[in-house]
Amino acid sequence: MTAADAGPRADRSPRPLTDDARALLDALLAHDFLGVAELRAQVARATSTPGCRCGCGTLDLQVPDDVPAAPASGPAPVEGTVVGADGAPVGGVLLFVEDGRLSRLDITSHGDPLPLPAPDQVTWGPTRWAGADTVRRPARFRRG
Repeated sequence: MTAADAGPRADRSPRPLTDDARALLDALLAHDFLGVAELRAQVARATSTPGCRCGCGTLDLQVPDDVPAAPASGPAPVEGTVVGADGAPVGGVLLFVEDGRLSRLDITSHGDPLPLPAPDQVTWGPTRWAGADTVRRPARFRRG
């Protein structure tokens, strides 16, 4: 076991979503797009595990098989820009859907790893970098 494995994010057991994670997902899913109704319903039953070991707020999401799947996969068509106290962008929020289920809430950074941001730190807009032909990394190949 390395020192990174023994850190506070070493426990990879699925846990209920925190209020902060739920609030961020609710803010993102407040936008209308194909499959959003099913994704909103999935939030109530979703669990999460840390998405990486860098200290950021990224979460891998798990949804039970008996919850209805959305008719979509890939990156959600809405992304967030995380802004700092000075109003300048410091990172982003991306949601990935795999096989119609919430899969990953990715918190990106323009510098040091960002914790899960509060919804009032995020401005929302269309996902600019992903198109219908975007190939994204399947869950089994996520970073460690």
